[in-house]
Amino acid sequence: PPKSPSKSRLQSPSKRKPRIPTPPLRPSLDAFWTAEAVNNWNDTYSPQKTLKSPAKKPPGPFDTPPLSPTKRTKSEVAERKTFESTKEAIASSFLAELDSTITNNQISALAASVGGVQLIWSKTLTTTAGRANWKRETTRTRSRPNSDKATGQDNTVTTITHKHHASIELSTKIIDNTDRLLNVVAHEFCHLANFMISNITDQPHGKSFKNWGRLVSKAFGDRGVEVTTNHSYVIEYKYIWKCEEGNGGCGREFGRHSKSVDPARHRCG
Repeated sequence: PPKSPSKSRLQSPSKRKPRIPTPPLRPSLDAFWTAEAVNNWNDTYSPQKTLKSPAKKPPGPFDTPPLSPTKRTKSEVAERKTFESTKEAIASSFLAELDSTITNNQISALAASVGGVQLIWSKTLTTTAGRANWKRETTRTRSRPNSDKATGQDNTVTTITHKHHASIELSTKIIDNTDRLLNVVAHEFCHLANFMISNITDQPHGKSFKNWGRLVSKAFGDRGVEVTTNHSYVIEYKYIWKCEEGNGGCGREFGRHSKSVDPARHRCG
């Protein structure tokens, strides 16, 4: 039988690999051995690549549903606003009350030369609700009020003075109501009493601290104050996203202090 006519093969056009032209340099020229000149030539004549955004896979039917932010109620917002406007006065007043009732104003007297105990509200303190800081500065002054030049007797008198630098840091991210504030200030006050009055610096939650804690708890227990060896509170985040339950959602909540969660890009699990 007659042969079927041959079919021409379809071939893709030949593709040449992009090639960087050879630079017009010779070994006898200094530029030939200069890396900067060679790099500039390569950067100028290298093929340019188009930068494209990576393809994003649309969420499928079995993907975790997007997170939805939860909102506070109006009463919660109003309560928090009231606390924010009064928290500094509450902390300062309660610290003075603690000092007067528990230590007979010894703490304020020791820190008077440097302006008293400082209350510092910290936005970066997130690992604990509060922190007590104390440092004693010792100064030695020599004087010779009655030195006898005739006999050569040295009557030098050395005077030693101490300055107590004390402060209490309070976390703005954790302390969000009056009850927490009173308990944290009471806890840190016991640390200062342990440092400044009991002179104990190597046992922060030892026997002496617990004795101070019992005194404070007994005196202010009717206001909900109870000094324990630690105080760990749940952080109150400004924004909370919750993975919707159902359709594979887990119901887990994610807290942030800024709008850093994008439900279109972020998934839990």
